Amino acid sequence: MSVLEKRDHEHSNPRVRVSAVEKLDDPDVLVEVACTDDSPRVRLTAVSRLSEDSLLEKVATEAEFLDVRLVAVERIFSQRVVADLLKAPGNIELIGMCFSKISDRRIIESIAESPEYSPAVRRMAVEYFADESYLAEMAAEAEKPDRKSEEAVQAFVEAYGGGIRGVRAIGRFRRSEKALCALGTIARHGGETGGLAVEYLCSALGSANPNLVTCAADELAVLREPDLVDCIIRALDNHDLRDPICEVLRRIDTPEARAALGEAK
Repeated sequence: MSVLEKRDHEHSNPRVRVSAVEKLDDPDVLVEVACTDDSPRVRLTAVSRLSEDSLLEKVATEAEFLDVRLVAVERIFSQRVVADLLKAPGNIELIGMCFSKISDRRIIESIAESPEYSPAVRRMAVEYFADESYLAEMAAEAEKPDRKSEEAVQAFVEAYGGGIRGVRAIGRFRRSEKALCALGTIARHGGETGGLAVEYLCSALGSANPNLVTCAADELAVLREPDLVDCIIRALDNHDLRDPICEVLRRIDTPEARAALGEAK
């Protein structure tokens, strides 16, 4: 690495830093940039150039900003490495990302049983595995051509207590993409439970996990029922959600959605 490149990745202009980072091949420098740069674009560019689990693990544990830590976890290949990250206290979004990367039942069970993990993480391991297993089963049932979608929706909700209570129970797991898909299935059938499902999906748009944001947006963007679109429009009152909600409304593109976009300008 030349002196110029070193100076450029520390330049005051983030555009210059991004250009320099794209040319860096020193993994230690990339880790440093990913952990400390105050520009999201620069630090995310840096972490995207890392591929070794040990380096990504360092970013996941030491970075100053949550967004790059989440991306680092997402890029880690070894589920064992991801499981080790759960041994240290972490942000709830980071914990959720870790669990979303672990599909090996043996690892989930070891987390639930090991005193190396906090009681909260061990409890989440039990709940997460049960939730993922159940939701996967229900999703498969919903896709069967010989089973009516109304029955599948009812099965989703009744298994968690029925009605609003059931939707709220599923909403607890909205850090899971499967749970968001379940909420989307419920939302498409409208009514009071559908409206509550929309509220949970809208709240997921504020997640620091980009995968969850994309999943929630995709589930919301297929809704066309005016009452459900109104629920989405009401979420514009939350300043933190205005941008993703506006993007969803642009995808919906009904008269109600277009009118709300005009008022939001």
